[in-house]
Amino acid sequence: MPAGELIFANVLDVRQRAAEGDMADGLVYVVAIPARAFPFAALRDWKAPTGLLAEEVQLIAPSGTIAHRVGPSPRHMLGSMDLTRVETVVEDAVFEELGGYVASFLLSGKLLGQTEFQVVLQAVPERLPKEIEDGLRKSDVVWVGVEYEGKDVTIPAWFVYRQGKIYVLSSVQPSLDEQTVPGLPEAKEAVVITRRKYRETSLDRFRASVRVLEGAEWDQAAGLLADRRRSRVGPPQESIKRWRGSCAIAELTPLISV
Repeated sequence: MPAGELIFANVLDVRQRAAEGDMADGLVYVVAIPARAFPFAALRDWKAPTGLLAEEVQLIAPSGTIAHRVGPSPRHMLGSMDLTRVETVVEDAVFEELGGYVASFLLSGKLLGQTEFQVVLQAVPERLPKEIEDGLRKSDVVWVGVEYEGKDVTIPAWFVYRQGKIYVLSSVQPSLDEQTVPGLPEAKEAVVITRRKYRETSLDRFRASVRVLEGAEWDQAAGLLADRRRSRVGPPQESIKRWRGSCAIAELTPLISV
């Protein structure tokens, strides 16, 4: 006997849902790949026997891998004569592929329905909200690092801000000569905390996707960073030469809805 029946399902960005309703086309937005998605809702209506049933949602990438799971979690079902609406707002899903995804819905370990949705790039604005722009433009450093076991592990790091993106240099190996940002260059996501000018107090905290630069992009960003560094000794090319091969440069794209 089937554990239940999936009557309706959709996976869509919470902003899209607010504007267009539950029946809107399933779209989930990221600002880069890989990156954490903007919050999205997984909606489902079940007809299932009364009681607790283990429910799970699997988000399957174009490559066939499971990109994210919701559950399995016990859900109280109202009974086969009623619809049980379950809504989950997902804020921690990181996607590594763009394109068509399949959301699979399971009860008691049995696949009972699927729906399709798209993971798409959202255009990155050249300007961030004013308060964040001010925090980046009016201070020489931001705290940058990663979240570990629920706590921020960050350092005050000098940086360059250009057209909605933050560029930060980090020594590949722990070093006393150059800043070493926790988690870089391996992390896919960073935590950024802006500070008030001339004060060691935080202003805004946000997450940012991480893209490690190579080749010509590394050279271009290194030039910007060398010009920006106030404690530089010697001409910019000396710093760039010293960094080459020993330092990574990361492009951080703030995960901020504007």
